[in-house]
Amino acid sequence: MNSDLFPGTLEDSTWRPEKCTFAEYTPDMMMECLRAVPYLSIGDSLGEQVYTYIRDELKKAGYGEDVPMRQVWSPSTSVPYFQSDRNGKNQNDFMTQVAEFATISIGAWDIGVHWCGTDEFYDGLKAKVLKYKALLKPGARLALYNIHYIYPDKCGEKSTWCRTCNPIGKVTAYREIVQMVAACTSTGLLDTYPITKEGRNSSIDGLHYRNQVVKPKANIVMNMMCGSDVKGNNKLGLWYPNIECNEAEAKARWRRDPVANVHSEGCPDYANKYGCPNDGGAAAQKYLEHEEEKARQKAAEEAAKAAGVQTNVATNAPQKEEAGTELPLCKKHEDLFPGKLHDFQWVPEKCRLKFYTKQEIAQCLERKPFAAIGDSLGEQLVFALRSGGANVSAKAVWSPSMQWNTLTMSHKTKINLMDYVTKEVEYAILSFGMWDIGVHWCGVEDFYHKLKAKILKYRSMLKPSAEMVLHNLHYINTEKSAESWVKDCNPHAKLVVYREMVQMAAACTGTKMINTFPLTLEGSEHTRDGVHYNDSVVKPKVNILMNMMCGADGEGGDRLEPWVPPMECNEEAAMERWLAVPEANRFSRGCPDFLNEFGCSNDGGDALRRYTDRREAGKKKEERAKGVTRENGAQQEEVTSAELPLCKK
Repeated sequence: MNSDLFPGTLEDSTWRPEKCTFAEYTPDMMMECLRAVPYLSIGDSLGEQVYTYIRDELKKAGYGEDVPMRQVWSPSTSVPYFQSDRNGKNQNDFMTQVAEFATISIGAWDIGVHWCGTDEFYDGLKAKVLKYKALLKPGARLALYNIHYIYPDKCGEKSTWCRTCNPIGKVTAYREIVQMVAACTSTGLLDTYPITKEGRNSSIDGLHYRNQVVKPKANIVMNMMCGSDVKGNNKLGLWYPNIECNEAEAKARWRRDPVANVHSEGCPDYANKYGCPNDGGAAAQKYLEHEEEKARQKAAEEAAKAAGVQTNVATNAPQKEEAGTELPLCKKHEDLFPGKLHDFQWVPEKCRLKFYTKQEIAQCLERKPFAAIGDSLGEQLVFALRSGGANVSAKAVWSPSMQWNTLTMSHKTKINLMDYVTKEVEYAILSFGMWDIGVHWCGVEDFYHKLKAKILKYRSMLKPSAEMVLHNLHYINTEKSAESWVKDCNPHAKLVVYREMVQMAAACTGTKMINTFPLTLEGSEHTRDGVHYNDSVVKPKVNILMNMMCGADGEGGDRLEPWVPPMECNEEAAMERWLAVPEANRFSRGCPDFLNEFGCSNDGGDALRRYTDRREAGKKKEERAKGVTRENGAQQEEVTSAELPLCKK
């Protein structure tokens, strides 16, 4: 983002840019500004939070209700009304005759419960922007909020809409759509993404923020409206994205995005009472049917309560003591989800799994020797399998990243397992990606092509009768790690891209998969370091694996089919999409870039030199760095924010 405001730091409810400074508005300054530049907030609750903060600060200062600003509730592109506030009061006169500065915040609903597709969101948002431009009086300025940072793992209960409706990859795509609307309507953007990303701990529910974040956002709006002196001088300029208006090419790219162009799994598809413009009334019909079902369930509950019978609301049938025993066996990997963790088991909603005892695990492995090849996520499965007896046929091959040279060595014992891999193994799982996202990052192209090569290499090494599945990257709970590397190396947007790359590699090599992302998301509190999970999660993963290997009868009958990613092998289009995600195409800030002892094949030896330099310098270099830091810190104290230039854009 080309902006003076970023980078910066969030301190004491204040955003402090590194390169410049801007005015901190008091309530008196806010009121003076609003008298000169009446303000209109349009859209959803994210923009409304800024409006509410300003209103509340003015109330506390004694300014009462008569403040020259208004709010219009129009939270999604599906909502047909344009001019009323939350209470239904028409604000048309204020909009068309009074407002001098307006902001539009729309997108969070369209990502989730009001999802109608990327084309529909783009067209609907563009139409709304142009509509409001036409309604505002001549000379009034309009700013379009871009979608800010959303934390699905901060949404409270695991089943909430916030968690299921807002995958990071979808937010990234919809932010790009907002930017294209701005470019194609010549509208300036107000983008507070870096502030909300910095303010994770101030998030209320993953989507809305406390005043530690809302106050800096409001302060930026004030500086845009009335400048650093409240008189209109040195106004903070809006951001105009440096992209061309190329709607056809952009729409084609968004349509190919498998995350952005689907209604997110688990996100309610029955909440859009206004419907979608291009679905023949399907969305509106789902809403009506859901409302009717709610009314039917309520009536059934009331009737059952009157009769003294406890019922299953979902089926309107009496509950049985052993609920779930009549469910069919799980046949396909995708049947496993949704579900829940319970007593070291994964319990799917739609089907049932066999629960393997330690003895049955040993019997299965006797028939089908197993190897986990790759990183410590696969290695954990082997440790769990061997907990029932050291002699079971399960071994881990240590090859944790695309840069790792060895193919058949064990981890700590350094035993060559070539004979075991090539002559004994009947079932293998490949687990790669965690190192490549972080300390061994060499770029998306490098990872994808080397991942394909490794998949094909191991397939050729295994004997013809052996089966092989690819483990996709699971959920990383960065907030549960005491080690800063985990958080710094694994931004959510990067994880989303790398998961898609693993799926594409599977599709293009004809490799089936095991995907435990929903299980680790559900069990995100059961992790010791954010990446590795305890037995509450690992044992259910092992049980799924056993059902894939040896079936519901333990002897190969009714086996659980691996997952086949629902995508075509289209590497060129996918690579274009991956290269367009900034977080995936750089070494994550704060992640150590000196731990890749093998180096990258595409960087002229830079990664390897950093590793070598780090080892050779050792403690002497660290002490010298500490001295420089102290010196710089002392110098910095002499520089006051007043000496920094004013932020201009």
